Amino acid sequence: MKTGLISLSLVAAVLLTGCDAGAKSIEWYKAHDNERNAKYEQCRNASDPRGTEDCRNAIDATVHGGSFTKSSPNKSW
Repeated sequence: MKTGLISLSLVAAVLLTGCDAGAKSIEWYKAHDNERNAKYEQCRNASDPRGTEDCRNAIDATVHGGSFTKSSPNKSW
């Protein structure tokens, strides 16, 4: 019984720590516009937008990658 509980705990720990193993880097998302935009929208609609490393990287790449629409040069603020 005790061995089974320890084994179950170890399996759970391994599964939980490996959740973001396939996360793409910020640099990868900066270089792949379509994938970044799709992931950004998917994460933005989630209950916790920055809940995974992949979402954090996609959001950060969007914010720091300059993919927002720029104001026209004729705008006077």
